[in-house]
Amino acid sequence: MTTVDFTSFLEPKSVAIVGASRSPGKPGYLVISNLKANEYPGKIYPVNPQAQEIMGYKAYPSVADLPEVPDVAVILVPASATIEAVRDCVRKGIKAAVIESGGYTEVNERGAKLERELLQSAEKGRMRIIGPNTSGVISTPGRFVTTFYPLGKVRRGSVAYLAQTGNFATHTMRWILSAENFGVSRVVGLGNKCDVDDADVVEYFGADPDTRVICMYIEGFKDGKRFVEAARQVSREKPVIALVGGVTASGSKAVVSHTASLGASNPALIEGVLRQAGVVSIHRYTDLIDSAKALVFQPLPAGGRVGVIVPSGGMGVLAADTCVRLGLTLAELSQSTLKKLQDVSQPWIRIGNPVDIWSAIQNHSLEEGYRVAMEALLGDPGIDSLVAILVLTTDNPPPNLDFIPRFREKYPGKPVLIGVSGDKASFDLAKKTLESQSVPVYLPVEGACEALATMYRCSLSMQRGKHTRD
Repeated sequence: MTTVDFTSFLEPKSVAIVGASRSPGKPGYLVISNLKANEYPGKIYPVNPQAQEIMGYKAYPSVADLPEVPDVAVILVPASATIEAVRDCVRKGIKAAVIESGGYTEVNERGAKLERELLQSAEKGRMRIIGPNTSGVISTPGRFVTTFYPLGKVRRGSVAYLAQTGNFATHTMRWILSAENFGVSRVVGLGNKCDVDDADVVEYFGADPDTRVICMYIEGFKDGKRFVEAARQVSREKPVIALVGGVTASGSKAVVSHTASLGASNPALIEGVLRQAGVVSIHRYTDLIDSAKALVFQPLPAGGRVGVIVPSGGMGVLAADTCVRLGLTLAELSQSTLKKLQDVSQPWIRIGNPVDIWSAIQNHSLEEGYRVAMEALLGDPGIDSLVAILVLTTDNPPPNLDFIPRFREKYPGKPVLIGVSGDKASFDLAKKTLESQSVPVYLPVEGACEALATMYRCSLSMQRGKHTRD
């Protein structure tokens, strides 16, 4: 096959929507709606033999009738009609197609045969395919969104997702847009990956100047050796994290009916592939969001020594357990740091790490207690990063938390992650305030610790890669 031209897939100057629809709610309508919402600057060619015009765009009865050769075709017709649609695109000279319809290898042998025929037809015309059975692609630099889910405007950022599931280009993206404060650069839904695969996309993301962090959800490797070769290069320069589905017998069975991958039912094998590639494995779906925002908002830690501030002893115990279980080390505090903390606390309190901040708050104010404690820990040369759990409620005026983002300038190499305990309104306000200034916020207790542990593992992976290269 020819080399993948991702410019055609992610920053095309023109697109044909094969299976465009005039009916709101239909996939062929929603794709055009999303393109309009994102102010796609290129030409849009709806293809529908029953329509003269769709959403203000002139419609064409067939691909052959288009006035030019589009850079990419988005194919939304039923599986039974896709062979002819692909052949029409090949005859027109189109070199890239995103096939979003399902009903192929993931369904039965008849669908598998149809998928093989799709690929054979594409190969004859030197066309590359993303899909089939995909929710499409998102490219905020290209203002190009082909998903059939009502997203509206997608916020631009520097996190890229490679997903062998439709979730990230649809309802998970909707969650990120409505509940989180970071944006994305690209999302590529691989679907059944009959052609373009993980290695192709990772290579592209690695060279993409708009992408700083790469997140993957995969259900098996098409070519494990090639993936290792591609990802090993990329993970030396950018954090790469991956969640693998199908690592149990039941999960592997579900994978077959989802994307027809062979699955990853040998956890040790899949972990070995990721380790060779320098990719950091994660284990929960929410990690793809929680770790992503930590990686894009904060610097990677230079080491694994962490300082922790909590508003109660119980939270300190749980935070300590989480950090140690995930490979972090609770830092030994210097005598100077211990004195600074003792000076703001009540005399009976026993200072250690984690730091119980409650007596300092009672002695002073919430803002002053946290400010002094965070400053003391970040200034300790034996600490590489900080997790602070704030206790905030609407019973008191909201504290000014702007001192927290300013630590980034004073201690540029030490990431700060925040948890918030208290009431929902205070959590929402703190999250909005701090994340707008690149400080990630989590529910207590484990979330911030888990995200920091992923950051540390990414730091180790990149350091190893650089030592190997040097």
